[in-house]
Amino acid sequence: GFFTPTEASVVAVVYSLLLGVMIYRSVELKRLPKILYDSARFAAISLFCIGTASAFGWCLAYFKIPAALVAQIEMMGLGIIGTGVMCALAFLLIGMFIDAIPAIIILGTVLYPVTQHVGMHPIHFAIIGVISLAFGLVTPPYGICLLITAAIGKIRLIDALRDVCVILFPMLLVLGIIIVFPDVVMAIPRLIMPKYVN
Repeated sequence: GFFTPTEASVVAVVYSLLLGVMIYRSVELKRLPKILYDSARFAAISLFCIGTASAFGWCLAYFKIPAALVAQIEMMGLGIIGTGVMCALAFLLIGMFIDAIPAIIILGTVLYPVTQHVGMHPIHFAIIGVISLAFGLVTPPYGICLLITAAIGKIRLIDALRDVCVILFPMLLVLGIIIVFPDVVMAIPRLIMPKYVN
């Protein structure tokens, strides 16, 4: 409770640097510039992705793309499962191009009334959105986790993507189960907080 999460990360870096240089002596002083350069390079990858994703999110909101998407879903007159599938597809598509937080702010606020209209529970909608957006972290062109991992491992992005595809299919299966069987994800909230979750 002494630090915010951001401050705690800085303290952890300083602490590990002191341990590495003074206590364990596993880091030589002449290697420090290269270590700092590598850290800055990896940080730049994520910051560049987040910056461009935020700009793209602003463009989407400016041209009212999410609102047009919601209008299309409403016109289809889908039920809970159909709306869940459409929400997942929307989050999957947007998550491939922008960061999760802007995607939640942009799409979450416009899709929520549609899900309420068909009777989907807010927790069910939130879980569909979060799991769908998790795909965007490992799929190009955004794929921030994939980019950072490939950079750290010094491997080509296409080679990393080939292995990532193996885990995408089980993730899609889990997402499908969550959409079709909402009681599966609602069981624990209903067990823990029966008064607040219908």
